[in-house]
Amino acid sequence: MKLSAILGFKRLKRRLYVVLTGTIVTGILSLLFALITFYGQNAGNFVLTIDPEAQNRGIELSDDVFFTFPTARLVTDPVTNARDITYAWLKLDEIRETDGMYTDPDYVYVAYTFYLRNSGAETVDISYYIRITETFKAMDEAVRFLIIEDDTFERMYMKPDDVPLNAPVPEYYNMPDAAVWNSDTIVFREFITNFKPGQVKKFSLVVWLEGQDPDTTDAVLGGMLKAFMNFSIDLDGSILGGG
Repeated sequence: MKLSAILGFKRLKRRLYVVLTGTIVTGILSLLFALITFYGQNAGNFVLTIDPEAQNRGIELSDDVFFTFPTARLVTDPVTNARDITYAWLKLDEIRETDGMYTDPDYVYVAYTFYLRNSGAETVDISYYIRITETFKAMDEAVRFLIIEDDTFERMYMKPDDVPLNAPVPEYYNMPDAAVWNSDTIVFREFITNFKPGQVKKFSLVVWLEGQDPDTTDAVLGGMLKAFMNFSIDLDGSILGGG
């Protein structure tokens, strides 16, 4: 059943197709992807990387919890022809249970589970964030980012709604409260303290175009968003308030 039929929003009667693609960017763990509403367009892949300095200190990636093939680089399958959906449609249990790329049989969106391990000899603090590097046709106004850490700690992020004076505040149904972005370009900034040798952190990243958002209109057709996710060893005291 169409989202418009369920929620009664006439604006959701059009289909918004989204293509997601990625490329390498610098950083201890970096992720770049694009959302492009271009029907039938093929796209590239998510690429996750660890830089040489972090690799030398024992920070490594894997797409399975056993770290069968620990690596400094992970690449997902292409994601194409996505359209606007809503949070309640995400198959979160399946996403959490699927290492690497999860492919929803009903809807198309980004869903990727990976692991970060400290295989070094020292305890470190980790800083990680998502930053928007490019946007077109205000795609950033309607996109949602969901981070699930260790299967239990779930956080959703949205750009604040631009509500006209005296207009009602948008209501979102069957959705958790979302944290607003840190700034126009920083979606969030979080920390892992005392990341000990041998410790493993699991992350599931989900990105979609939220159909209930009032900014999800025909105006975003042809829009684009680029961002990267970066994990780094915290060296400047940010966790203690220095950054």
